[in-house]
Amino acid sequence: MKKLIKKILLLFIKYVICRFERRKTTNLDYSLWGLEVNKRGRLVIGGCNCVGLAEKYGTPIHVVDRDLLKKNYNEFYESFKSNNINFGIYYSYKTNPIPAILKVLHESGAGAEVISPYELWLAFKLGVSPDLIIYNGPNKSDESLKVAIKNRIKLININSFNEIEKIKKIAESLGIRPKVGVRICTSIGWGSQFGFKIKSGEAFNAFEKLGKMRCLEIEAIHIHLGTDIKSTSMYEKAMGEIFGFVNEIKDKLGVYIKYLDLGGGFGVSTVKSFSKTESKLHHSFNKPYLPPNIEDTPSMRVFAKKIVSTVCKECERYKLKLPVLLFEPGRVITSNVQMLLAKVCDLKKENSELKIAIIDAGINIASPVSWEYHEIFVANKMNSNCSEFYKIAGPICTPIDILYRSKKLPSLEVGDIIAIMDSGAYCISFSNNFSFTRPAVVMVSEGKHWVVREKESFKDMIHLDGF
Repeated sequence: MKKLIKKILLLFIKYVICRFERRKTTNLDYSLWGLEVNKRGRLVIGGCNCVGLAEKYGTPIHVVDRDLLKKNYNEFYESFKSNNINFGIYYSYKTNPIPAILKVLHESGAGAEVISPYELWLAFKLGVSPDLIIYNGPNKSDESLKVAIKNRIKLININSFNEIEKIKKIAESLGIRPKVGVRICTSIGWGSQFGFKIKSGEAFNAFEKLGKMRCLEIEAIHIHLGTDIKSTSMYEKAMGEIFGFVNEIKDKLGVYIKYLDLGGGFGVSTVKSFSKTESKLHHSFNKPYLPPNIEDTPSMRVFAKKIVSTVCKECERYKLKLPVLLFEPGRVITSNVQMLLAKVCDLKKENSELKIAIIDAGINIASPVSWEYHEIFVANKMNSNCSEFYKIAGPICTPIDILYRSKKLPSLEVGDIIAIMDSGAYCISFSNNFSFTRPAVVMVSEGKHWVVREKESFKDMIHLDGF
């Protein structure tokens, strides 16, 4: 009985705290995305009125700011260039695989980081030079490896012992010596199904095995610490382990590393991953998610300076030659350049304090909002005060199609246009046609707009079916 009373009391305290904290709810400022508001109180992206775009192309619709895309890439490039080190940038295709976006990045100088046979095919389709393609991933098919080896791509980063044998067999059959790297795992960051652990001795064993194979050319070490990284200390800690390992394989195996592929995962200031506590309070008591603290995310210049200085320090410590640094950025390049516009289609009342807004975009095309913070604006009411709390639900006939359980917004009406920010990282990748067609993608620049991906049709949804 005492345990029950204690549990009820704890729940009541959490409920009261959540009610109190709702009053402190704030939203991020639209200017953080380089957006503007016109005289009519309409949200403007790339010189284009969001409401006008929604009316012309229909909703839901993704809108991409081409100029911000170029700016983000150039800032990433300049951040490392200013540190006087050799490096290369390979955009992570899985983050946002829209060909028109990839083309802009390739024209700006980016290579391609691919993780599947399809992405490898797409890179060649877009005319990417083989020496600007890195092939990663835990499940590379035999056929795609043959394509990669035949075309002599820059790197194939090996993920397992089985893959070593697979690549060896294909390389010998083709009579081509492919350039390979090995994905290793430090004590921090991602591990599990990825790469070889340093601590267990797997990584050393992998290099030892590769060192005996003349058919493969060992050139790189590859790591990827995770996603939405907002701490330079992660790289500092990981680098200590990596260079200790690099020195070990040099001394014991005579293996020298030309490239250090540091992957991607750099966070953006306008998005944050939800903690377990935040998620629990949000789902149990409709406590609104608080926006990220913009100052918590280092700029790319800060990341670059810290990474390069750490690499230099470790190389000096072990008397190693500086490797060429390779990066595979994703969200830091494309997250904030894209928004998802949706329309309020219906309104219902949940209770005296919470209303339900049903929009025409659901978890089928905006699933990342389930695990990370994405700001939303009412594109046609930018000058209105946020005064009411809404549950934002999608159009799919399932109770799990909830995008936001409690979000403070201006008073909504049917027909209002909702802008979900930062749809440029993984919204496209995770999208599916669960009962509804996938939306079009429109690119904007200096007041002009054009379709770069047509809206999926009903025929598109069944064109592979036989009946």
